[in-house]
Amino acid sequence: MEAFELILLLMVAVLLSSVLDQVVPRISSPLIQIGLGVIIAFLAISPIQVSIDPELFLILFIAPLLFHDSIEANKKNLWDNKGIIVSYAIGLVLLIVLCVGFVLHWLVPSIPLAAAFALGAALGPTDAVAVAALKREAQVGKRENAILQGEALINDASGVVSFQFAIAAAVTGFFSLTDAATSFAFNFFGGIILGILLALVFSFFAHRVRDLGLENITFHVFLEVSMPFIVFLIAETFHVSGILGVVACGIVWSLLRDQRISPYHSRLNIALSSVWKVISFTLNGIVFVLLGIQLPNAMQSTWDDVYIDNFDLIGYVLILTALIVVLRFIWALLMARIFRNPLTGKRDKFNKKTVKDALITTIGGPKGAITLSIVFSIPFLVGSGEAFPQRSLIIFLASGVIVCTLLLANFLLPILAPKNEKEVDEEEVADYERTRIEILRTVIERLMADSTDENDRETKQVIKSYNQRIRNIRSMSNTLEDAPPSPALTFEVIEYQANQLYDAAKRKEIEPYAVYRVIDSLSRHKNLLEYGKGPSLIAKYSLGRLQNLISLVKHGILSSLPFSRDEDKAAIDKARVLSEQYAVEYLRSLVDNPDYPSDEVARLLIRHERALAVLEESNDATVTSEAVENVMVSTNAIMQRGLQLELEVIQDFYASGDLTRVQAKEMRDNTMLMLMDVEDQV
Repeated sequence: MEAFELILLLMVAVLLSSVLDQVVPRISSPLIQIGLGVIIAFLAISPIQVSIDPELFLILFIAPLLFHDSIEANKKNLWDNKGIIVSYAIGLVLLIVLCVGFVLHWLVPSIPLAAAFALGAALGPTDAVAVAALKREAQVGKRENAILQGEALINDASGVVSFQFAIAAAVTGFFSLTDAATSFAFNFFGGIILGILLALVFSFFAHRVRDLGLENITFHVFLEVSMPFIVFLIAETFHVSGILGVVACGIVWSLLRDQRISPYHSRLNIALSSVWKVISFTLNGIVFVLLGIQLPNAMQSTWDDVYIDNFDLIGYVLILTALIVVLRFIWALLMARIFRNPLTGKRDKFNKKTVKDALITTIGGPKGAITLSIVFSIPFLVGSGEAFPQRSLIIFLASGVIVCTLLLANFLLPILAPKNEKEVDEEEVADYERTRIEILRTVIERLMADSTDENDRETKQVIKSYNQRIRNIRSMSNTLEDAPPSPALTFEVIEYQANQLYDAAKRKEIEPYAVYRVIDSLSRHKNLLEYGKGPSLIAKYSLGRLQNLISLVKHGILSSLPFSRDEDKAAIDKARVLSEQYAVEYLRSLVDNPDYPSDEVARLLIRHERALAVLEESNDATVTSEAVENVMVSTNAIMQRGLQLELEVIQDFYASGDLTRVQAKEMRDNTMLMLMDVEDQV
């Protein structure tokens, strides 16, 4: 198959996987993409041979993905758990190398011990891409998430180095523990130091360019996207770990990036976010589709080998999978006992929760594309010119373990840590508050990026309201206003408002059309809260009344006259003020009523009093000037744009796994209510 045709096929498969991911939410996207790759391999007219050099695979796919993950990683969380992360990334990998090597050599004596160690080294690293994808399917705890994320960022280096030494021993028949330890230390720490130094160089260069006045968004975006490739190539030139160099550079670069808030920086952040979102989505998908395409080819020759029983092959895969899972579980329990938990400051005791957390850490570390890319680099010949012993069998076993660990992670992890888990601690609440603030900041950045000289004043006014919301979240997260009032009480207040407005219209204190407009807004508010249940307030109070219907028809005729528009607005404003006055009046009557929770009454009363104050202040101002009227319309239009952006950002955070379904739904509902109020004024 031509390279161009293969690239198009991969792109189509990745796009299709994004659709199937929504249709089949129970199956993680990596498994869907692997399945599509397998289908492509079986449906191809001729066998698809994808020959990618392992080093090229690492630099094209793994390096940019790890760089982006390291930029987005929670640095504090990683630092708090640094000890246990290093134990997983180095100690556990070496333990898996030794145990898998000895067990495989015992099961299949025709595989030399050094070659068996090579398979263990390939099976040591977890897959960072798969770990990130599984975040959407399960509610992993803060410590477990840090372990899985940190382990996936740095254990590739220990696995690759161990594999290289094992292969060298298998090819040459010589192995020196001293040379291996020295080379490993140089490779490991050299990669980290080089990554930090290069991040400092890139930061100095970027700031220098900016100081020269070259504020070019395209340049800065291209610089950041090209950094993982440059770092990896330089690291390989100095024979240190390119993977660790990329990760270290990404972490330090994210700390050194200019965090100033300005229209230019907002546009830059939006551009970077969009570009990385496309890159990570595309590369993630291609990696797993390629994995699916490669699996049948990797397993076919061994499966068709008449000298090996297929049931024995399946047994070997299951034994190795079970061995790795057991080793990870025992390691997780021991490390939880050895290292202090940063959340409690104490070492975890052996109890039900510790066992559950250990199981989550165990199942949440599947193998993936990095393992397959490593085993494919096994040479075909050894130093004597003979074929590498059991190369096809080793690749088959690695492929089988990849599939088994991905299946375990996909189906067991959501059971161990379901997304709708109700256990909420203070740290989770704090994370939710930080996420809400980050969403509002993102909206502010996008509004600043869209700002022009013509609407700069109005945009700043809207941004001021968003900054006030951020201050409210920070200072009032534990106050009455943070929790939503009871829907039942809200419905009572809305019914009271509608009744009083209707009576006022009958007494000819307000224009019927103005009452219709306000009740229409109340009706939509009520329907949104209860999702369409119950009769519409409009049907109950307006359209069902012949007198009001006649009034509406009359108003429709008169409203076409130009002189009536100011009167309409004044009448509607008056109706809104009366509506809030009625709500405040009703809620004040409930303050001492024992049948109503005082905290709920107080929360709702505060909201309506504030709304009333805003309306009365607006009505007291002089708004007859056409210029002032245009400013108000423009401000409301920008506020409407901001709330629409807020809905989009909430969806992005939910899609990335930073919000649960319940949290995203609650935030969308609140934003929709605010958007309805603004749309009434535009």
